[in-house]
Amino acid sequence: MAKLLINFKKSEKQPDRGDLFSNFPTGYKKIIIAFSMTVMLSGCSDWFEPTISEICETNSEMCLDLSLDARCRHERADIIRLRYNHAADTSDAFKYPLLLAFEEYLVCVEEAQHIEHVKRKGKEATRLKGVMTAQRELTRLARETKNSLDPYLSYYHWSRNGDKQAFHRFERYAASDNVNDPELLISLASAQIKTNSERTISTLYKALSLYKNTDNIDTAVYLSLVSLALDKENYRMAYVWLGVSEYFDENISSKRREAIGQKFNLPVDILNSVVGDIVSALENSRFDADALKLNRL
Repeated sequence: MAKLLINFKKSEKQPDRGDLFSNFPTGYKKIIIAFSMTVMLSGCSDWFEPTISEICETNSEMCLDLSLDARCRHERADIIRLRYNHAADTSDAFKYPLLLAFEEYLVCVEEAQHIEHVKRKGKEATRLKGVMTAQRELTRLARETKNSLDPYLSYYHWSRNGDKQAFHRFERYAASDNVNDPELLISLASAQIKTNSERTISTLYKALSLYKNTDNIDTAVYLSLVSLALDKENYRMAYVWLGVSEYFDENISSKRREAIGQKFNLPVDILNSVVGDIVSALENSRFDADALKLNRL
């Protein structure tokens, strides 16, 4: 059975993919300038978030249990910002990114703790405090969210702890019509591929239908479909998805696709047309495996 070629990172600052959470667009300088005057005139001070230093000055309890030296400041800032922005949040939703933030912070402070400081031994104490806080908070958050219905938290408990009940909750959600995050489906496909290639293909197709920007699609998704097709000895399907992967990744050579076409005497003109249809559908956020009749490959 083929292995899914996508690597999932613990952090949602992937990414990007990695991040399962939305990335705010950047570079809209004209929009920012246009709205800045409106903000100032309207007195909408909430537009500008306080700095981490300002948060710590007014809400010291959000900061004092973390390491205070210069290392890991970005990871520490993510935790403080999440704590501040969700101080009154009683839902489980924000706990997923908070778990990920604490995971990254723990890795950082544990690494920093091993760095010897001859002149300032006090740094070792503050880093030990950071390690203990991260371990305690990860344990607390995991306990609080163990039975959560939130799909991201269900995924977390399955992927980190092998919790089968969490996986079943995650799987039921992913199979519903409520999913709008393709990364959740790709995560599901990474489990399905171990036992059911047909369901994996169906899940990956559903994931592709949810992307709004092809730049966010990892080429490994297309290559995973190639591997699944080769496992099934469906060379037409393999040819098509190799063609799609070549279009979106110039580093992928056409030699393998061409060799498959020649070896198995495939109707390459027809298949190249299918490749074009898939590419067009993806670029226009209209990918629909049924409409494209991919089941006929």
